[in-house]
Amino acid sequence: MTESTARPENKPPARLIVCVGPNCDAHGRGRALLAEVQATLSVAFPDALADGRLKIATRQCLRLCTRDPVVRLEPSGDAFSDPDVDELIRDISAALR
Repeated sequence: MTESTARPENKPPARLIVCVGPNCDAHGRGRALLAEVQATLSVAFPDALADGRLKIATRQCLRLCTRDPVVRLEPSGDAFSDPDVDELIRDISAALR
C-alpha cells in the first residue's frame, strides 16, 4: 500500500497514539502493538513519517481502558481497542488525504 501525497497545507499532522499504560500493556501487549504499528507504518507511509505528516506517539493512559491495547488517531479522536493494523492503515491513509 502506498500513501497519497495530495493534502491541504494547513491540515494538522495525523498522529497515532498507542497506550502503553498498565492495562493496555499487560503482558507486553501494548508495546507489541506499538512495535507492529511502527514496522507496518514505516513501510506503508515512509514519506509521511519522514516529513512529519504522520507521527506515532505513546501515552501511559488514554483513559479508554479495556482489557486490550488501545490506540487513538488524531486529529479525529477515533479510538480502537485491539485494532487490526490493516484497518489502521486505511484510517491513517484517509487522515493523510
